[in-house]
Amino acid sequence: MTAQKILVAEDDPEIREVIRLYLEKNDYEVVLADNGEDAVRLARAELPDLAILDVLLPGKDGFDVCRDIRTTSSAPILFLSCRKDENDKITGLNMGGDDYITKPFSPNELMARVRANLRRPHLAGGETDAQPLKLMAGAIQIDRLSRVVKLNGHEISLSRKEFDLLCYLASRPDQTFTHEQLFKEIWGQECFNDTRTIIVHVSNLRKKIEPDPSNPVYIINVHGVGYKFVKTSPQ
Repeated sequence: MTAQKILVAEDDPEIREVIRLYLEKNDYEVVLADNGEDAVRLARAELPDLAILDVLLPGKDGFDVCRDIRTTSSAPILFLSCRKDENDKITGLNMGGDDYITKPFSPNELMARVRANLRRPHLAGGETDAQPLKLMAGAIQIDRLSRVVKLNGHEISLSRKEFDLLCYLASRPDQTFTHEQLFKEIWGQECFNDTRTIIVHVSNLRKKIEPDPSNPVYIINVHGVGYKFVKTSPQ
């Protein structure tokens, strides 16, 4: 079995070396970059299965590298940052990142996040459920096998986590899920609960599928609990 390839873009040589050692110990192939320009070049040439990007890279910063990667790849992206400002995390997730880890971090936690983000179910929405391969909800069409979503007949671009979240909710209409349940199902049991990550991904999904994101008709807030998906057609 071919080892999964991970791009690590980190300008601190000690942190970069620690990440490399832990990844290789866990049987991943590692590609290293110490600046944004090299990270972009290697992402295009090596087609990694996952990228770990330091936010404060010299040259192109991690956010710019993420934006570039997202033009050609839906591979999971994990940000590393010494910034603890929540707005930076929101920015990273809005750019198309899948996860955000604040320095200093535990290498074991990083490995758990890597494993969780690389875990790909055979079918989005749960590989063991009995849901149909294609889901319909109002103007939304979801193909679980090809991972394509269409709105009013036109394909829309979703990140991997956005697709997984939409498919999970849409395949379980009218069921209410807490933030913790969604984080566990979409980001994996090994990750820590993170309400902000769920909120940002739901917000981004609404911008792409809702007729009016400020007054959603598909992904509905359940006050004090979480979210549910409603399959009725918008009026």
